[in-house]
Amino acid sequence: MENFESDLMIFSKALLSINDISGVINFLNNESLLFIDADRVNIILKDDINAQSILYYQDADKNFQRYDYSEDNLSLHHVVSCEYSHYINGEELYRTFPQLSLHPAYTNIQTYCKIPLLIANQQLGAIEYINLRLPSYDDVEKQFKLFNNMVAAMIEHILEHQIASSLTQQLSNEHKNYQFLVDITNAVINQSSKKELIGSLLHFLYQRFGMNELSIIQSQDGHYNQYSGGDIEGEIDYQCHFFTDDSMIKNAVENNKAVILTAADIYKLRRDDNSPYFSALAKSACVMPMIFRGVTIGYICYVKAVETQFEPSEIELFKQISARVALAMHSIKVHQSATPHRSQTKFISVEDSYDEHAIFDDIISQSEVMNKVLEQVALVASCDSTVLILGESGTGKELIARAIHKMSHRSKTEMVKMNCAAIPSGLFESELFGHERGAFTGAVTQRVGRFEQAHKGTLFLDEIGDMPLELQPKLLRALQENEIERVGKNQLISVDVRIVVATNVNLLQMVQQKQFRNDLYYRLNVFPIEIPPLRERAEDIPLLVKHFTRELAKKMGKTITSIAAEDMAIMQQFSWPGNVRELRNVIERSVILTRGQVLNVPTQELVSLPPILANTPAEQVEPQAVQSSSVKSAPIVIDRQMIVDALISCHGVIAGPNGVANQLGLKRTTLLSRMQKMGLNSQDYR
Repeated sequence: MENFESDLMIFSKALLSINDISGVINFLNNESLLFIDADRVNIILKDDINAQSILYYQDADKNFQRYDYSEDNLSLHHVVSCEYSHYINGEELYRTFPQLSLHPAYTNIQTYCKIPLLIANQQLGAIEYINLRLPSYDDVEKQFKLFNNMVAAMIEHILEHQIASSLTQQLSNEHKNYQFLVDITNAVINQSSKKELIGSLLHFLYQRFGMNELSIIQSQDGHYNQYSGGDIEGEIDYQCHFFTDDSMIKNAVENNKAVILTAADIYKLRRDDNSPYFSALAKSACVMPMIFRGVTIGYICYVKAVETQFEPSEIELFKQISARVALAMHSIKVHQSATPHRSQTKFISVEDSYDEHAIFDDIISQSEVMNKVLEQVALVASCDSTVLILGESGTGKELIARAIHKMSHRSKTEMVKMNCAAIPSGLFESELFGHERGAFTGAVTQRVGRFEQAHKGTLFLDEIGDMPLELQPKLLRALQENEIERVGKNQLISVDVRIVVATNVNLLQMVQQKQFRNDLYYRLNVFPIEIPPLRERAEDIPLLVKHFTRELAKKMGKTITSIAAEDMAIMQQFSWPGNVRELRNVIERSVILTRGQVLNVPTQELVSLPPILANTPAEQVEPQAVQSSSVKSAPIVIDRQMIVDALISCHGVIAGPNGVANQLGLKRTTLLSRMQKMGLNSQDYR
């Protein structure tokens, strides 16, 4: 009995280190435990998924084996039945089940013992002892009851662990496949040609599946166009092939299913020039239809250089990839039909050295009008005078304010910014001067205002024209006395702050309309700096376009190297009512639309946009309106030759009093639209 308990302890500890069924079988068949005196031990487990049973055993060479009874031709279902225990000798076993003598797990049996494996009255299977040697059947019942329970518990733990591991692996594979499809989508959707599409797709397929050849096949006018790419020493060998007979793999299109080609199938196709092309390295292929919006637009061949069996999971992944390729192919078709032929188009590199024009960090300029602005910035930065920055929305007033701060002796501190248009009137005083705890309902803590935050630094008040009229006297006092009061605290706080304000409205007009205090206006208007709109510094547009293109392309992971000269000319001639901000938005949209390395500028949007009169000086509005009415009355009078003559006489200048638009009595946008349709470029006449 002591030996039995000792062996059980050894056995229980050993089972804790086993994590699969093979480990259990090897342990039971290789350890010399006193109470397991048998030649062999087999385990039969039920498979709840397919309602079959699986036999685990060691063969004559002590190798672990697995036998699926669902593939059984020996009709062993009587033996597999594990509802009760068996203990019989070998002769009786072979007489009852003669088919067992043909199975390697049941050779040379003198005695046979089978006991069900039960967990909470649920049957996992059975354990079989071949040639078990025990004094009596009573000893079997007594000693093996506890032993079999331990084996059953261990097997249940192993099965649960396998299920959990399988689910974990499944989730991991699903996540891996999801990320792979995301990468595939990003890679193919931005390509502008089939060659780029195949090269980009093949890169990912080679990394994931070791796939080194790919073909896209489409039907057209009774024949097939095949575009193939293969990885030859790290380079994509791209070629086109045309054929009319695809009888061997047309099921991929007609029946909307995958077709698997073996090496023999590919060899037959390779001998026929009128069939799809496969290189000499191709040994197996999976052909998958490409479906876009329910319509089959062709099929794609996934090719491997080794003979292989494509797994169902691989085929399912190929199906999802094909759907994305179908979308990309449709997108390429639309893009190519919408993009005009530019064989004679000149291109401008975005890699030109423009950093030399990046004055004051973020301010990029080469125009004379901006040079004058920057000279003013340099003059006023070193002193503490208040600066009033004037300019239309989007001209970069905040950049000028930052330049003033960075060039001043206060540059070691952060510039504090406050947008007056974004603060509710009820919170304005608290935001600007701060408040004490309990100063008003909701003031649960003390708050330091923007003035105190900017102590020893610069306070930038943007959109100063939106400051509430009732608060303007307090701001004026703070500017004059360099002192503030927090809301809820009757105590003056000294501050040392340099004030820079900005506005896109006419403050003097607001003063005349009693919407802005005149004393505050004159206190702010110490050193005004007016930023010219973008339409008045067209020579800066190429620098800004290149800068934004490089910046945004890098952010989106694209490689854009050039811009069409005609697109650049159109952008230089556009009025840009939203100024630099609008230009950046257009470039961002262009980068998103770009496939390939040439910036795709939506120039039609620019020439068709109506002028925004709110950002146009008043003296320019009225003549434009008169011109517009004259154009409508006689639009046919202006022909191509008249525009050419005007371009010559005006030296290619479009806008302004001496421009072609004014000479012909046309709106500038109307003239640009007609010139584009006629193939005229103002740059050719300068």
